[in-house]
Amino acid sequence: MSLKGIDISKWQSSLDLSKIDFDFAIIKATEGKSYVDPYCDKFFQKALSMNKKLGVYHFANNPSNTAEQEANWFINNTKGYIGKAIPVLDWESKDTSNVAWALEWLERVEKAYGCKPMIYMSQSVVNRHDWSKVVAGNYGLWVAKYRDYVADYNYDMSNAGSKPEVKYWKFYAIWQWTSSGRLNGYNGNLDLDEFYGDESAWDAYVGKGEGTTKPEPTPIPKPEKLSNEEVAELVKQGKYGNGEERRKKLEAEGYDYEAIQKIVNQSYESQPSYTTYTVKSGDTLSGIGAKLGVNWRDIASLNGISSPYTIYVGQKLKISGSSKKPSTSSTRTYTVKSGDTLSEIGQKLGVNWKTIASKNGISSPYTIYVGQKLKY
Repeated sequence: MSLKGIDISKWQSSLDLSKIDFDFAIIKATEGKSYVDPYCDKFFQKALSMNKKLGVYHFANNPSNTAEQEANWFINNTKGYIGKAIPVLDWESKDTSNVAWALEWLERVEKAYGCKPMIYMSQSVVNRHDWSKVVAGNYGLWVAKYRDYVADYNYDMSNAGSKPEVKYWKFYAIWQWTSSGRLNGYNGNLDLDEFYGDESAWDAYVGKGEGTTKPEPTPIPKPEKLSNEEVAELVKQGKYGNGEERRKKLEAEGYDYEAIQKIVNQSYESQPSYTTYTVKSGDTLSGIGAKLGVNWRDIASLNGISSPYTIYVGQKLKISGSSKKPSTSSTRTYTVKSGDTLSEIGQKLGVNWKTIASKNGISSPYTIYVGQKLKY
């Protein structure tokens, strides 16, 4: 017996819970000692009205604050959820080695909530440190392990890969098995989770009883690990963010940041000197050429298009990077969003990514950050 669910935060602000299928939702409540997720209560009250099982989590910023400060901040901002949700510590800051800090947070929240909180972390973090004292305290584990970042639809776990292999805990309560989940009713990625128990087992974690089904022990196959080349492709797709965030995520999963970044840089340097343009409704070759400042016949030649020069909506056309650019009286800018990479921005704007890097003084390893305004 198991339950299927999601974990969400402000990043899913457009999500309408009434339009998707789920048994439980774990919602971000707080972070550090001063942040409250603005969508937490909206999501919480909606899920509660739908009679769904609930959890609320706190993202630890342990390098900057004490466990007491962050536990108090979480408790003071979630008092209305006590007895209704499982409290969870999200353990994925840049320093995951301070097990004593995590244990203190769990103990303080347990005292306030009257139930045992869970702790969330990746498989690699579980296996990197000694969690024996946390396990001795009987705090449940919610573990993250993904096979890949390919979309998985409507809780279909046929491509989830092997189950996590963890030390110290005899079993884990929840497996977060993908961050690229798709559910009918929402046009975006979601973290999808499997809880190994029934509704009464969930209630037991909340503190409402003993539960009729305990989390199931799982088989322990060897975890799969992608090659550096495969991970580099995911980096280029924006799956690991930029700068220090990228380093943290790669190292947390046991990958060599420097080796992977070298592969990424080499692939960028060897990219062809053209960008792409996606044909929209009403487009013509001459119109696209005028828009991009490129001779339309050059576009046709580069893409093997001959008379009668037919193009179709959604077609990706190669655009020569060395062609004449349209004149403009003002500099255009693009604001970097979470997950962006230079190559993706270039494709989106129809501009060679190297041109963007040059205009903004960006050199190898071509790091950009959220909120940065890029001239193009």
